[in-house]
Amino acid sequence: MTAAGELGSYDAAYVARHAPWIGALVRRWFRARVRGLESVPDGPVLFVGNHSGAAMIPDTLVWLDAYHNGGRQTPMLTLAHDQMFEGYPAAVARFLARMGGLRASHERAVDALRGGHAVTVYPGGDHDACRSFWRRHEIVFAGRTGYVEVAREAEVPIVPVVSVGAHEALIVLAEGRELARWLGLPKSHRLTVMPLTLSVPWGLWLGPLPGYVPLPTKIELAVLDPIDPFAGSVDDVDARVRASLSSALDAMAEARRFPWIG
Repeated sequence: MTAAGELGSYDAAYVARHAPWIGALVRRWFRARVRGLESVPDGPVLFVGNHSGAAMIPDTLVWLDAYHNGGRQTPMLTLAHDQMFEGYPAAVARFLARMGGLRASHERAVDALRGGHAVTVYPGGDHDACRSFWRRHEIVFAGRTGYVEVAREAEVPIVPVVSVGAHEALIVLAEGRELARWLGLPKSHRLTVMPLTLSVPWGLWLGPLPGYVPLPTKIELAVLDPIDPFAGSVDDVDARVRASLSSALDAMAEARRFPWIG
């Protein structure tokens, strides 16, 4: 049996069985709207997105619903932090893996793309997902550019996917970067933050959340124009991807009337 999170864990029949009811809940709760996916041709592609909402990653749920229930022919895997497979109960880890969760690594991402999968990556990781509420409309990749090298090695286009609203599913009061360093979390758990959050039902909580009930914020995603990973240096391509995401995010955020309303 393939270990949860390794290539080969994905189960297309399992996704077909569970994606419809999960998607129905996600769309109703978050009043989700996704645009632009229909313009992306089938085949291997590296989707690169911003990441919000800490442990519950609600923007990812909306994205997975749109992709898996949108009639796409290319199976998609999503790179996920090791803690998704090691910190959660084994049954949850297996569920995530069968739905397309893949332990994040350069080698696994390249192998997945070469094997005919589409792959979604969130370069900012916990830097992005746990940024403070007041930075919710920023793109935070923390200098990580490895995704460009993945796209180059696999020879696939980069397609930015921007989201707005998911970081209103809870309130991140402080990111706790210094505390995380003091506790040695970057080395012991590959965690760079120790966030102070306000959420339902936990109220004020310090540290990684054991899940939470997301506030019913309206979440919108937009699939942007593809970017050639060979169009300039790695830093040039990364800058172009971040600029594309940031420009779209600014426009989407400007159109929101008030947090949680959209």
